[in-house]
Amino acid sequence: MIPLKFTVAVFLMTAPAWAQFSREDMTKLAADRFDTAVKTLKLSADQAAAIKPLLETKYVDIGQVKDVYRASDKGHDSKKEARDSLKAIDGKFNGQINSIFTPEQAKEWKRMQKDWKDDLILPK
Repeated sequence: MIPLKFTVAVFLMTAPAWAQFSREDMTKLAADRFDTAVKTLKLSADQAAAIKPLLETKYVDIGQVKDVYRASDKGHDSKKEARDSLKAIDGKFNGQINSIFTPEQAKEWKRMQKDWKDDLILPK
């Protein structure tokens, strides 16, 4: 009985994260990530101005991939395609963003990305 309760609890905790990915929701998430990056990495005004549109586009793109996955059959091929798309988005934007940072900021950004990894993981 306890494993069932645990499974249900985990499902309920993770389900809302996959509920919807409107452009507005993902833009808000990007703004939150941006604010955290500015404070944590102590970004200059030029750095902040350069990464803000990159983060917004990255998170909107992530939301679109997740929406497509949600509407799919959620089979092996759909999951692989979504996972590959999310990795490509992450690689593309993190490469552009890292080029704006100092080496110390890039190292901290990498750590922050690990903390935010749930943005890129598909549900089981």
